Amino acid sequence: MSFIYTARALFIFLATVFAGSMTYFFPGLRGDALVWAGFGLAVSGFIVLIESLIREVYPKTLLVGVLGLWIGLITATLVSKAVPETSYIPEAQRITYAVAMHLFLGYLGAVIALRFVERIDLSSSHLITADDPRLKGCKILDTSVLIDGRLLDMVKTGFLDGIYILPKFVLDELQNIADSPDPSRRQRGRRGLDTVRALKDTDMIMEISEKDYPHIQAVDAKLIQCAKDLEGRIVTNDFNLNKVAEINNIPVLNINDLSNALKPVILPGETLTLTLLKSGKEPGQGIGYLDDGTMVVVEDGIARLRDEVDVTVTSMLQTQAGRMIFGRLADSEEAPRRERESEESDRKESARKVVDLELKKK
Repeated sequence: MSFIYTARALFIFLATVFAGSMTYFFPGLRGDALVWAGFGLAVSGFIVLIESLIREVYPKTLLVGVLGLWIGLITATLVSKAVPETSYIPEAQRITYAVAMHLFLGYLGAVIALRFVERIDLSSSHLITADDPRLKGCKILDTSVLIDGRLLDMVKTGFLDGIYILPKFVLDELQNIADSPDPSRRQRGRRGLDTVRALKDTDMIMEISEKDYPHIQAVDAKLIQCAKDLEGRIVTNDFNLNKVAEINNIPVLNINDLSNALKPVILPGETLTLTLLKSGKEPGQGIGYLDDGTMVVVEDGIARLRDEVDVTVTSMLQTQAGRMIFGRLADSEEAPRRERESEESDRKESARKVVDLELKKK
């Protein structure tokens, strides 16, 4: 930033010196050298002011405004050429007419273009720069989150806002996956492309960044560099990319983390109803799943595979990959409880008989 200020100051200084020395290089010019130096200072200062204001304008707005101005000036030139040159119209009036026409139509073209700037789609040629103030905190989409597809449902709920950046190299990776000879990869790639197409039809603000990093090969490394350049956050489901981004102090929005946070709280002692689908890693274990995909490991559940059972929760394990619940069959706890109650009842009955026998002896 200090370089820009230095360049501006140097430009104003050189313009002032050049304008002040013009009377020496062009003796025919009238006026004092100080007057010309002041004129050069004013003009150079005005140019620097315009340059600083342009830096605060969005690239899309600047491009559309310049395009409208250019069309207006071309129209003014054509209209000026249409006026015939006759001796009845003095030269000074023709020049005044041409200048006025260029000012009027140039201004009109720029204003009309800027008024409809929001309706103009430049999605194929977005100018994404780190200096764009809109991009502070923007969200950069990863391949995994597009293939996952849950982002589309989240956008439709209206909870998400801000600008989302889809890097061109991520789109290219989706295309390569969709062209894969492997049917499974091809299906995942096409699902990702369908998600992109569906996101464009929503109210979500998504822009495509054409910026690439030819010196970087891995897509994950390109995403890290893109997030650094745009000072944005990465939206991903990739566990490894999440860790690498955290090492580089880049904020990450992990949809899996959000999904885990929204799952209902289950406490030890609660009873769940589910179907045991397969055996676990340890002998005798059975594995089932809740409606939200949470894995439930059931002790001694191997004998009840394919059955719908009631499971009493004993403990839970929360990991980066998700949540696991451990439990045991509810009826396996019921049987020991009934056995203990039966033994207690037998002991009480035996004690009562002993007391009755003692009373009879007395």
